[in-house]
Amino acid sequence: MTNHSEGTQSQRARQQRHYGAVRERLMRPANAVVSAAAAAELERRLAALATDNAAKARRIAALETELADAGARLVAQAQALLTGRAGEAEGGDRRPPVEEIVAAVLEGFPGVTWEDIISVRRERRLVEPRHACMRAVYEARKDLSLPLIGRIFRRNHTTVLGVVQRRSADA
Repeated sequence: MTNHSEGTQSQRARQQRHYGAVRERLMRPANAVVSAAAAAELERRLAALATDNAAKARRIAALETELADAGARLVAQAQALLTGRAGEAEGGDRRPPVEEIVAAVLEGFPGVTWEDIISVRRERRLVEPRHACMRAVYEARKDLSLPLIGRIFRRNHTTVLGVVQRRSADA
């Protein structure tokens, strides 16, 4: 019987030491608390990273548009070479860049920018100009595929197809 009570006392002592250590950790001032100066520095770094990220996103969008134009020009030149109309592809059949087409369409929608058009926002005021831009690019640049137009506008090709079909059904 003495052996059992000694075991219980040692177990109780172990539990008391454990709970004492836990209590001390909980009551002690945390070393992980961030000072106001460190928090301000973190906020400044976060703002700088967000600005940098936005600039990179704009650059990526511009590069995607340039890539789509370059790809379309390559396809048009390849088709011209295959059909024997190489001179036509160089000078006679000049297609306007996507930026010019979109800029011309957006003149009719004051206050709407290219960033608004390619954004993920689905505001009512942006739907009509976005669709008008997609339609204009589709009609002016027959050399661009629907997936390519979709990439330019950061949409799925089925969205572009729906816009084009809706317009043809309305006409």
